[in-house]
Amino acid sequence: MAHVLIATDLSANALNAAVYAVKLYGVEGNTFTLLNTFRTPPVGPDLLGSAGDLTPQLSADGLDEFAARLHEALPEHTPDLATISAYGALETVLREMAKDDQRPDLVVMGTHSATGLERVLMGSTTSAVIMSGELPVLAVPSEACYTDPKRIVLADDGGPVDRAALKVLLDIARWSRSEIMIVHVVPEGQNTEEEVGDLGYDLHLGAIPHTYHSVSGDDVMVAVNDLADQSDTDLVVVVHRQRGLIEQLFHHSVATELALHTRIPLLVLQQAGV
Repeated sequence: MAHVLIATDLSANALNAAVYAVKLYGVEGNTFTLLNTFRTPPVGPDLLGSAGDLTPQLSADGLDEFAARLHEALPEHTPDLATISAYGALETVLREMAKDDQRPDLVVMGTHSATGLERVLMGSTTSAVIMSGELPVLAVPSEACYTDPKRIVLADDGGPVDRAALKVLLDIARWSRSEIMIVHVVPEGQNTEEEVGDLGYDLHLGAIPHTYHSVSGDDVMVAVNDLADQSDTDLVVVVHRQRGLIEQLFHHSVATELALHTRIPLLVLQQAGV
């Protein structure tokens, strides 16, 4: 049983991500929460009737409409939906929710191709949520159409990964019967034929089919994305650790562009204490 939180700005892109999440997890035994955050603070009683008063209500009404659109988009499913309208930055709200006993197992967000200021803001929001380091995040591009994942690329940065950090990936791989390609990126000029060392994945993945691969490239995410495209991958997975691979994803202009424009959903796992 999983609790999936879908962060939504009430857009069509967010709806696509929500549909993807419900189809990925299925409705049997799982719960889904729709979260919309707003930044205009609630006003005091002496200011009733001002435009600011409408923001919380608009958020709540928007969530109800979004939930109806989601049900309409999923005629063969009836997901167990809850809605939360909250004041504050999305990453701040999620950080507080992560402390709750009923914390979500996964946060789902939609990403989309954008330019100019829209691109900067979208990249900043996604980056802030992931870099908060609290919850696993699934970023679903607007171009992504759901299919049962059959091949998953797991980008390895050589650091330790514990079983708890891999839980979301293990669950998805088990019920979808996916193959996992563990990809280690080596710098240009180094031998990619050298055997990848024991990273503990054999123990963690157990009977889940998995293989090891090495690719050469100075930009980790470009190299991983190229391999994902060539191998008909359905999902790319990276592990967030301090000063790790994820830093290259959200603090490098080319890689940030890649994250916003790729057609392949990106699952970011959180490695605690590293």
